[in-house]
Amino acid sequence: MSLVTLAAFGQLSTLADRAAEYGFLAVLAVVAGDGVFPVLPGETAIVAAAVLASTGKGSLWLVIAAGAIGAVLGDSTAYWIGRAGQGPIRGFLSRLAGAHRIEAAERMVGRNGAAFVVAGRFLPGLRIAINMACGAGHMTYPRFLAFDSLGATIWSSQAGLLGYFAGKAFADQIWVAFVVAFTITGIVALVITLRERRYMARQRTTSTEPPSS
Repeated sequence: MSLVTLAAFGQLSTLADRAAEYGFLAVLAVVAGDGVFPVLPGETAIVAAAVLASTGKGSLWLVIAAGAIGAVLGDSTAYWIGRAGQGPIRGFLSRLAGAHRIEAAERMVGRNGAAFVVAGRFLPGLRIAINMACGAGHMTYPRFLAFDSLGATIWSSQAGLLGYFAGKAFADQIWVAFVVAFTITGIVALVITLRERRYMARQRTTSTEPPSS
C-alpha cells in the first residue's frame, strides 16, 4: 500500500472520529436547515452518520433520533413562516419553491392535509410548499406536529437503516459503504424527483384546461 493511500485512510479515520464526536448535533442542524433550505444535504447527513455508526462510531438510534428531531424543527419553521403571512422570508421561500409548487401544495393540503404532511418528507421539491401551505391554511399546529413527527420518524429511519446496513455489508471497505449508500440514496431521489415533475406537469395541465360546458 502506498504512502498516499495510507495518508488518505489516515485522513478518513480522523474525519470519522470528528464526525462521531459532533455527528448527532451536525445531523440535527443540517436536517433542520434542509427543512427550510432544501439545498442542504439532510438525508445524506443521516446516511453518512449511520454508516459511521455501523463501525461503532456513534449510535444508530441517536442518528435516527437526531434526523427526526431536526426534520420536525425544520418543517415547523416552514409551517410558522406560512402561518405568519406575507413577509420577506415567506416571499423568498415562495420564490425558492416556485409558484406552481405553492399552488399544488395548497390543493393537496386542501384535499388531504394530514396525508401530505407525512408524504411531504419524501418530496423534497414540495416539502417546504406543503408545510407553508399547512400554516397558511390554518391547520392547527398540534395536528401538523403529530403527522409531521410520524413522517419525520419514517423518513429518518429509512435513511439511517440504509446507511447502517450498507456499512455492515462493506465493513472492511468503509468507503465502498459510503459509495453504495449514497448511490442508492441518489437513485431514489432521482426517481422521486422525476415522478414529482410528472405530477406537477399534470397539475399544470389540469389547472389550465377550460371547464367543460
